[in-house]
Amino acid sequence: MHIQIHHSDYYRAGKPRPYGGLIQNHPRYEFIQTRTELEKWKNKWKQWSNLRKWQIWKLKLIDARLYFVSIFVGLLTGLVAVPYHYLLWYFFDIRKAFFTAHYPWYWHIPLFFLLWGVLIFVARLVKRMPLIAGGGIPQTRAAINGRIHYNHPFKELIAKFIGGILALSAGLSLGREGPSVQIGSYIGTLISRWGNILKGERKQLLAAGAGAGLSAAFAAPLSSSLLVIESIERFDAPKTAITTLLAGVVAGGVASWMFPTTPYHLINAVTPDLSFARQAELYILFAAIMAAIAKLYSLIVPFFQERLPAIKLPIPVKMLYLLLIAYAISLTETNLTGGGEQFLMIQGLNGSHDIGWLTLMMLIHFAFTLFSLSSGLPGGSFIPTLVTGGLLGQIFGLILVQHGWIGYENVSYMMLIGMVAFLVAVVRTPLTAIVLITEITGHFEVFYPSIVVGGLTYYFTELLAIKPFNVLLYNRMFRDNNPEFPQETGARYHLFVEIMDGSYFDGKEVSGLTLPNNCIIRSIHRNRKTLLPQGQTLVPGDQVEIEMDAQDIEKLYEPLVSMANIY
Repeated sequence: MHIQIHHSDYYRAGKPRPYGGLIQNHPRYEFIQTRTELEKWKNKWKQWSNLRKWQIWKLKLIDARLYFVSIFVGLLTGLVAVPYHYLLWYFFDIRKAFFTAHYPWYWHIPLFFLLWGVLIFVARLVKRMPLIAGGGIPQTRAAINGRIHYNHPFKELIAKFIGGILALSAGLSLGREGPSVQIGSYIGTLISRWGNILKGERKQLLAAGAGAGLSAAFAAPLSSSLLVIESIERFDAPKTAITTLLAGVVAGGVASWMFPTTPYHLINAVTPDLSFARQAELYILFAAIMAAIAKLYSLIVPFFQERLPAIKLPIPVKMLYLLLIAYAISLTETNLTGGGEQFLMIQGLNGSHDIGWLTLMMLIHFAFTLFSLSSGLPGGSFIPTLVTGGLLGQIFGLILVQHGWIGYENVSYMMLIGMVAFLVAVVRTPLTAIVLITEITGHFEVFYPSIVVGGLTYYFTELLAIKPFNVLLYNRMFRDNNPEFPQETGARYHLFVEIMDGSYFDGKEVSGLTLPNNCIIRSIHRNRKTLLPQGQTLVPGDQVEIEMDAQDIEKLYEPLVSMANIY
């Protein structure tokens, strides 16, 4: 029997091509070839789609894990930062009791030399670990941006804790909020390392710890989240906001348990009975005055912070001069030391009506704060700024009383609004300032006036071109001539971003991405594996490592994170 086999069937059966391959021109062969390619593309798409679905579910699980870990970060930060706050009050009470007891003069000699030795020890500690200097908010922002790295976070955490307590216990005019923020960032760093957290998520835990530190310092979780967004993270990322808020609530709960009430709640803020037009005049004038004073503040403080450390004197001599100022103020008005918060609260509860004396105290506190901040010892500027603003508000209120605009019962009301206005003018964080004063005082009657005055002050600071104080400190860290943070020529930094479902990066091949100049994708981390970027298609959950020039991190951080996220 003769069986006729079609050329196409012959080829599909895997036999050698007859007629020297001319059968490739047959229409049925082309159809089979197209169908084979379609099957390959369908299988490839199915595999990629399944991988994408799995990655989306895995991303949700990773996010849930991140939120849970952020709660733990908040708890641990509260357990460290709240005792820090408690010890500061404890040593302040001891120092105040000593100076108000009027001991014989010879008792002051051993105390003076003891405090001198303490300051020398802290100064040498800062020289050994430069990252613990100052408040810590600029360092925290630099760590989030990738400009610096906490190589020894546990040692620096202990040094910041001890150094901050000793510096404030010696009476320097510094705040507890900056060290608390940096302590929280150290804890976030440690937890991210110990828990094998992905590099793209470590900045969220670092930011969460920073917010928890501020919440522990003031028992104000909402304003702590706003500070991270406005001043530290400087990018409105919902994931960062959620982790920061969760950590802040837990740390704030620890702080509320340790300090169930604060003296700020005892301040009686009575709203003045003024017409709408008179209130508008009052708020515009007050905001303009605060902005003008803040302009002088923004010029004077950086000048002193640059000039005083440049003076070539041994550390013991510098600390001796600083202690002489602190000791002299402690002998006359102890409440002005340690940041001046006690003095401000006393004025808010039952303050003096003597404008001249109050102005003198404010100037002394301001000058003392200049020297304290210029020393570089661990301590923040947040509380001294609040004290200056509150005293300015009280002085302004007393002037209004003399002119018959308001009564004496309204002076504390102006003091609280002054705290908001001056904090907005100096730090340039309006949301944080408004919510913080409302949270720590519990006076919602100053909430709406604070919005008006804070908004006006922010506008006037824009007109006066006032740079945020923390931004000035941040920029000074990376100057070319800063020996503590030397800049390498052509230094490159690595940013890790996490791909979210629906973002610009999602579903795109690496070779087809449009990135800013000098930005290169070095690797892709997926399922605990490191992949080379060539030929890879990005899916949700990928951790992308982007290399860029060091000096471009501040400009490119937000655009690159936006490309990887959906907000």
